Amino acid sequence: RSSSTGPSAGSALPPSVLRRPSAGRAQSNRKLIRNALERYCLKGDANRAQREQILKAFDTDLSGYERIIILFRSIQTGRHDLRALYGYQDGAWVRVVQALPSPPLLEERMVAQCLRYDSGSKEFKEVPAVQELLNVADAVFLQPQFLQKSRVV
Repeated sequence: RSSSTGPSAGSALPPSVLRRPSAGRAQSNRKLIRNALERYCLKGDANRAQREQILKAFDTDLSGYERIIILFRSIQTGRHDLRALYGYQDGAWVRVVQALPSPPLLEERMVAQCLRYDSGSKEFKEVPAVQELLNVADAVFLQPQFLQKSRVV
């Protein structure tokens, strides 16, 4: 393995809306995301109803999205509980499925951690810092200040 040590290695991306995966560089991750949802994020009998609902939406409503990112519930728990799904559309990462309150758009400045799904080991692994991190990310945790809190008033 070789790691990039050039001037762009580790440089932060501008705080704009997440970049679209470059044509020809980022492959569709639809199959991988569906596998992660079915066999990892929403596995088991307790999640059956939600899993069936999310996968039905994934197969019908989200068929036009080639790149999808899973938003996990909270980096503080470290658990990989589904909060929302985002797809790339018209230059932005837009929320396409929401299980828990989440921002309508996913922006780089909001992201605390990016992960890739390893279908062999059936687990998510942190993506080391690279220049275009979200072109390869399958899932993210947001910084806590960007997540809506449910408060009883």
